Amino acid sequence: MSAMQCPYCNTQLTETSEECSYCNLSLRSANALLGPVPHLTPGINDELSTLDKRARSKVSKALTTISRRFPQVSMHVVIRELDPDYSISTHLFWLFNQGLFCPSEDKGGKNHSILLGVDPIQGRIGIIVGYGLEPFLAQKSLDYVLKKAQPLLSNADYSGAILTIIDGVYDLMQKICEELKDILDRSEIESSHPNEY
Repeated sequence: MSAMQCPYCNTQLTETSEECSYCNLSLRSANALLGPVPHLTPGINDELSTLDKRARSKVSKALTTISRRFPQVSMHVVIRELDPDYSISTHLFWLFNQGLFCPSEDKGGKNHSILLGVDPIQGRIGIIVGYGLEPFLAQKSLDYVLKKAQPLLSNADYSGAILTIIDGVYDLMQKICEELKDILDRSEIESSHPNEY
């Protein structure tokens, strides 16, 4: 299980933390740092028109595939230029919590949304997951998926990078489901045998 971390300084947090105990980052301070929140909608937000029609269709299809396979999960993409003075994880924390990516009734541990951020101007990519997914999608695994996409991003293959990440997240979640199934099947077998004393 992975621990929640501050997106700015990486200090461990809890689901109920309103601000980081080390750097004091909160949604309010992020708003002060990063300015007015852009208008974002679920799905693909491509402020820079980076994806052509064909690439956008492929990304949209991949997002639909992941939500069909995992109906409790919704994944979104934001492509925009980000302030270079702040880490991409700080930007994603801000956008994730201010955008319309998670219904209000699905906050906290019920938040199963995923936001992928791409800054093509500075060649940065990042990903943030809702609290409900953090125990399952370890940051180390997500970083590995991002690392696989970095060469594509460096070559300005933005749709290729995005699709690589979506596929990587799909594979991670598929693996988690298989591991949980194995654990549950095993515990069912173990509990079906009567205890002998």
